[in-house]
Formats: sequence, structure tokens, C-alpha cells
Amino acid sequence: MTAQSPTSAASGVPAAGANRGGSPDKHLDVYISLSRLAPFHASALKLMNIAVENDSAFADFEEAFKSDPALTADLLLVANSVEFGLRARIETIRHALTFLGLERVRSLGCTIAFSFYVRNVPRTPYMTVVWEHSLATAVIAEFMGKLCRQPSVYTAGLTHDLGRLALFLSLGPGYATHMANTFASDDEASMVELAEFGIEHCEAGARVAAQWGFPESLQTVMLEHHRETSGNPRDPLNLVRAACRMATSLGFREVEAPAKPYDDVVPEIFRRNADFEPDALREQVKLRIAAMKSAK
Repeated sequence: MTAQSPTSAASGVPAAGANRGGSPDKHLDVYISLSRLAPFHASALKLMNIAVENDSAFADFEEAFKSDPALTADLLLVANSVEFGLRARIETIRHALTFLGLERVRSLGCTIAFSFYVRNVPRTPYMTVVWEHSLATAVIAEFMGKLCRQPSVYTAGLTHDLGRLALFLSLGPGYATHMANTFASDDEASMVELAEFGIEHCEAGARVAAQWGFPESLQTVMLEHHRETSGNPRDPLNLVRAACRMATSLGFREVEAPAKPYDDVVPEIFRRNADFEPDALREQVKLRIAAMKSAK
């Protein structure tokens, strides 16, 4: 793993000017470019920061969607997709909130908003790979979260690779060209990011997330998802770490590098659960990818 850099006390995001091994000039140039990215989708950001335990959560969710007809329309389109197999059509946000629940609606809303950024990225094979890896990680993390009573882990899985998208938006096709190569390992891919751009995607994602006002828990996942698992395996960060590795082993890779066998990356606590049978899980991911393609 790459060396850790100094971090801010507030969020754990590397301090401005801290360098993780690349050229200081490159790091500064990319940092400036990242700071100029357009803000994240305002309504989705509201959804991320609503505590579902609050008595006002239902009304707060409705209000976020009322101010954004485009997000509402896409959410209803996805909610009525084949993935959910509903017998009755969902026509309103209130119906979606009642039938699907707050966390599921939040996860779909954030996915759609995140896809708005992906839609603005020139279509390259590499960025398609990154998007599908992010969706796969989110779906797997969602299954884990249900069993571990961590319902919000889907969004952490979805956004864990935000740094790759941010670097592409900041640097253009040159980033995708370098990262579309074949690597000996994920570590080698990170070394290329440092050598060529002065920053790796983990730090880039955490920086942009802090700038956009993402919850600190999501910033931490972006910064640390490639580090070794430690502590409670049911911790949200460790669930995303595992989901990321499982997605890669199922064929939804973020970079072209050798993947460990699926059985070697599934945490022990999930190995006897039918939800984590690889073929079935792969099909669930494909359904989510197909559903998101409908929201265009």
C-alpha cells in the first residue's frame, strides 16, 4: 500500500499541499483543478445529509424531491424498472417512500445524481468500467448492510471511487488513457496515478467530497477503501472494502489487474449466506446497471 500523508484533524482528508509521493507541482495543479469542479447535485446532497431517524425525515425527503422535478422523474422511472418487479406502478415520491423505504429511495436518488456526472463524461471504456464497478460495489455493500444493520452503506459503496471520476473531469482523457493500461496490481495502478498526476484517486475523492459537503463518513471511505481491513468486519468502511474486492472478483473491475478468487475475498460472516452466491450476486449487479441505463 502507498504511504499515508498528513491529514486534517476535521475529516481525515490529507492536508492541503500534503504529497503522497508524486511531483509537488503536479499535486498543486491537480488540487487546483479539483477545487474548480462544479458542485454536486444539490438535491442529492440534501438526501445524503438527512438523518432517517428524525421525525421529519419523511417530509424532508419529499421536500428535496419537490424542488427537483428531473431527479423525481428519473427516480420514478428506476423504481418502476424490472429490477424491482413491482405489481403496481409507483406514481409519486410519497408512494416510493412508503413502498421502498427512505434508505432505498435515498440510495436510488444518490445513484441517479451520481450518474448525472457520469453522463457528462466523454464515453470511454475506462470510465464505463469505473461506473459499473461503483454500482457493483454499492449493490454488494447493500446486501451486506442489510445483514449487519448498516442500511446507509450503499451510498458509501457507490461513491467510494469518486476520485477516479473527479480526476477524469479535472484532467481529461489523458487520465483514462493511463488508467486503461494493464497493471500488475492495484498498488501499481496507484503508483501510476502518483507518478503521472501527483495524486491518487483515494485522496482526490476525499478532497472533492469535503469540498462538496459530503458526510465525513463518506469522505473516510473514499480515502481509506484500499487500505487493509482492520477492526470490526461489520463496520461500514470494512463492508465497503470487502464489497469493492468482491466486485472486482466478480468481473466488475476498476482497473485491469489480477483479481483474487471470489472465495478468498468474501468475509467469513457472509460465506454461508445465499445472497452472496457469486452467479446470483453478479445478476443482481447487472440488473442495477440495466436499471440505471433506463434513467436517461
